[in-house]
Amino acid sequence: MKKLIYSLLTLSIFFTISCDDDNKKEESVDLIIGTWTLSAVCGFEDENCSGICTDVTAMWFEDEGSFSITFSSDGTGTVNEGSFSWSGSGPYTLTVDGESTTINLSGDSITYNFEYEDNVCIQFTLTK
Repeated sequence: MKKLIYSLLTLSIFFTISCDDDNKKEESVDLIIGTWTLSAVCGFEDENCSGICTDVTAMWFEDEGSFSITFSSDGTGTVNEGSFSWSGSGPYTLTVDGESTTINLSGDSITYNFEYEDNVCIQFTLTK
């Protein structure tokens, strides 16, 4: 009888943990839904966006302007006049024309890296 009780108790704990993980995934998906606007641009002198960040936000806004990204709950989204699909629950994968980019959510901002010409990496930060 004790073995049966321990087995049922163990199963109920695993079920509870599994449900908590599902709820956390749903919550993290909900966090990215909405419109995010460019707030900072960082330049790095390597293709991995590591090392020292050079703040190029003002220069970027002057040359390129700002942009927004909208994530919809159906796994689609828009950036300026283009559309994309997205998936994941952190990190997220954004796919445009077969090319994928990883989006990271941290607090109230998202970041993603873009390899620019001559082994320069640009890191974009957007906020809601």
